[in-house]
Amino acid sequence: MANRRKGEVGERKRASLIRAGNAFNAVGMPADASGKLPVITLSAGRFLRVAHHRGILVFTPSCVRLYSALGIIRITGEELVSTSLDGNDLILEGKIKCIAFE
Repeated sequence: MANRRKGEVGERKRASLIRAGNAFNAVGMPADASGKLPVITLSAGRFLRVAHHRGILVFTPSCVRLYSALGIIRITGEELVSTSLDGNDLILEGKIKCIAFE
């Protein structure tokens, strides 16, 4: 068994999930229909919904980091507060400055 770096395995998993999303799209279904890929919705720069995350890693008023099937989602901003947390859905309110995957 060949030694594989942790990042290499993660990239393969990420590519596999993206291919799965493309397959859903090819048959006329949205990519998030699988329920595995995160869905991020930003409204007016003040409200953010993240569906299908796998847990909260860090939560501060200036930074939120979430686990997801595609890696870690980092949200930075000011005065970030959670207005709803329901299972795998999170709704944030505050001044959203940046959304990035790590």
